[in-house]
Amino acid sequence: MIFTKLRAAAVAGLLATGLLTTWAHAADKPQLTVSHDKAGWQANFEAYGKDDPTASWQVTPFGDTTNYQAAIRAALPTSSAPGMFTWWSGYRMKDLVEAGLLEDLTVIWKPLLAEGKVKQEVADAFSFDGKIYAVPNNVAYWAMFYNKNVYKELGLEVPKTWDELEGNLAKIKAANKIPIGQTIEGRWPAFIWFSEFLVRSDPDFYVKLMAGKAKYTDPQVAAAFATWKDWMAKGWMDDGTSPFGFTTGDSMNNSFAQGKVVHMLVGTWFADTVTKAGTIEGRDWGLFVLPNKNASLPPSVIFEAGPLLVSKNADTHDTAVKAAAHWMSKEGEQRWADLTGFLVANSDAKLPGDKEVAKLNDVVAKDHYKLLGRYWETTPSPIAEAAVDEISKFVLDPNSAPEVMQNLQKIADDYWAAHPKP
Repeated sequence: MIFTKLRAAAVAGLLATGLLTTWAHAADKPQLTVSHDKAGWQANFEAYGKDDPTASWQVTPFGDTTNYQAAIRAALPTSSAPGMFTWWSGYRMKDLVEAGLLEDLTVIWKPLLAEGKVKQEVADAFSFDGKIYAVPNNVAYWAMFYNKNVYKELGLEVPKTWDELEGNLAKIKAANKIPIGQTIEGRWPAFIWFSEFLVRSDPDFYVKLMAGKAKYTDPQVAAAFATWKDWMAKGWMDDGTSPFGFTTGDSMNNSFAQGKVVHMLVGTWFADTVTKAGTIEGRDWGLFVLPNKNASLPPSVIFEAGPLLVSKNADTHDTAVKAAAHWMSKEGEQRWADLTGFLVANSDAKLPGDKEVAKLNDVVAKDHYKLLGRYWETTPSPIAEAAVDEISKFVLDPNSAPEVMQNLQKIADDYWAAHPKP
């Protein structure tokens, strides 16, 4: 306890010193090691790092999420750990916190929360036992990117109902275009449409399933797989084998930019990558949240708060704490928003009102959308890791749904038999 209090005081002291210090030249700034697995954001991280008055960033990208997680976990107990690194919230952070590998950053949040400049819900995404262990790398909604040029060409309107959505998909298919791109590249994207189909029919069931209070063999899951299989059989979705979007050639993102693929369901953090494929936000593409299949349901959207963490054991730890404080400032958040087009946590930093992401944020706020945690962070990591492999089997062989459901429930049963349910 004494050590914890001393460490908290030390962190506060670092912030007081760091925030009162300005370095005139990059050569005068201490170095900060930063790691991430967001290949499309490398240039943004580098640009931000050049402007950070607290540190000179050395940014290391990882191309594969699985390899990234393994490398970071191996490094965290050592002084060679990156000072800051991107990760995932919820269960993905929990074991790192419990192992004592992350710095408590509550001191950064307290004044911002007291002044109402950040939402408590965002802080809660990174909180364990009353302490906040991250600053937000991004705040994102999972929405449908749609190609406005194709919509105009085919005379389509943004769907307000499930029937209108399916009508659009049928018309797009008839025009010899791929209505929806999907991918299982890197394994993790397999959960995207699985969770979306569940949420559009029964969001309360989705919440129960994440907490082990419903089963993967329940009728709601069977119905989700049935809809998914039907859409693929009709040619409304591709086969999932194309790369995600950080490459050239036939990647889902490039096909979207060319109008070959008309929709992609991705987090709003993907907006910058879409634009970098040669499109103009607002002119060439827009965003909408899928309508509910059950029209009586209130509006809802899957929500993601991506954390930027500070390694407690890193030799660049002290610099990382100062950099995290600057990141949460108005200046830091505004720079990141300008570079990426992301929603950010500090309300003093704004996206331009004409941005599609900003418009979507206004709709979610105005219509009081229910926010639902993303599958990857909201269900326990051992379940999620095994589940995406099973769901990928379904994407490659839609007739395997009954077997996949049984396997998913076995994975969940094994985990919850050894762990308390929330």
